[in-house]
Amino acid sequence: MDERTAPADKSSAVEETTREGGNGNGHACAGSNPVAPSNMPCFPDPSALDEALYDYLRRSDKMGWSPYDLIEHDGVIQAGGDDPANDHLPLISRADRITEYQLGALKTVLYVEDHLPGYLSEYLRIMTDPDVPDEQQIVNRKTLRFTFRWVAEEDRHSHVLQQYLVRTGLVSEAELEADMLRERRTAYVFPYHQMAEGFVYLALQEKATHLYYRALAKELHDPLLKAILTRMGADEASHGAFFYDMLIKSFKGDLDALSRRISAVANDFKMPVQSNLLNYRRQLLGMMRAAPSYKHGDCFADMMKAVERASQRYGSEAMHLITPDLAPFDKD
Repeated sequence: MDERTAPADKSSAVEETTREGGNGNGHACAGSNPVAPSNMPCFPDPSALDEALYDYLRRSDKMGWSPYDLIEHDGVIQAGGDDPANDHLPLISRADRITEYQLGALKTVLYVEDHLPGYLSEYLRIMTDPDVPDEQQIVNRKTLRFTFRWVAEEDRHSHVLQQYLVRTGLVSEAELEADMLRERRTAYVFPYHQMAEGFVYLALQEKATHLYYRALAKELHDPLLKAILTRMGADEASHGAFFYDMLIKSFKGDLDALSRRISAVANDFKMPVQSNLLNYRRQLLGMMRAAPSYKHGDCFADMMKAVERASQRYGSEAMHLITPDLAPFDKD
C-alpha cells in the first residue's frame, strides 16, 4: 500500500463531518440531531427523495411476490420464472444436498432478517422525532413510505426462509422458533446519528446482502433454495438502488462530499446486529465458508462505481477520495 492509498485518519473524517454539516452536503442533519438549528435545510433533498421513492415503489409493485409463491404445504415451487409458458414446471426441494455450513449460513441469514421488530422500532424512533423542525418531519414521514415497504419485503425473506427450513425438515419448527426468539431479544441500536452517513450505511448494507445471497446461491445444489435466494437478492438490489439513487441525487452538486461520507462509513462498516447475534464470529465464519466467492469489499467498490458514473453525468471530479479506505476490505 503506497502513500496514495494509505487509510485516512478517522479524526480527519470527523472534522470534515463537523465542518461541512451533519448531512455531508453543507447542511446540518435536522432529522437526527435534536439541537440542530431550525433554519438548516433538511436531508434528504425532498425532490431527490420524491424521484427515488417513485422509482422504488413502481419497481417494487412489479417485483412483488409472496412466500407462498415459492413454498406451499408440499414444499413445491411453481418455478416458471417470468415466462408464463413455464409456470407448470414444478421445482422440488433437494434439501438433502444442503451442507452443514450452508444450513448454518441459512440460519444466520434468517436471524438477521428476522430481527425486523428491532430494526423497525429504531427507525421509527429516529424518523418520528417530534423535536426536529417541521420541514424535516415532513421529509421523514415521506421517507417512511419507503421504510414500511422495505420492512415488509424484508419480512417476507424471514418468512420464506423459516418456511423452507421447517417444511423441508432441516430444522424442527419448535427449535427454530426458540432460536429466532433468542436472537430477537438483543437490542438493536442504529449505528449512525447523522442522516447522510446513515443512508450510506444502509446502501452498503443492502448491497452486501445482495452480493452475499448471490454468492451463496452459486454454491447451492437445491433448485428451490436457489430460487428463493434469487428472489431475496433481487429485493436487496432494489433496496440498494433506492439508497444509491437518493444519495447521488441529493449530493449531485457536491459528489466529493458524498465520496468522503462513503469513505468514513466504509472505514467502520459492520453488518446489522453484528454485535447482537450470539457467537457472531463463529456464525460469520460459517457464512464465509458457505459462500467462498463473496468478497466484503465488493459492496464498497460497487458504490464507488455508482458515484463515479454519477460524476460523469454531473461533471464532478476527484472521485478517488473513496479509494483509500477500500484497500483493507479488498484483501482476501
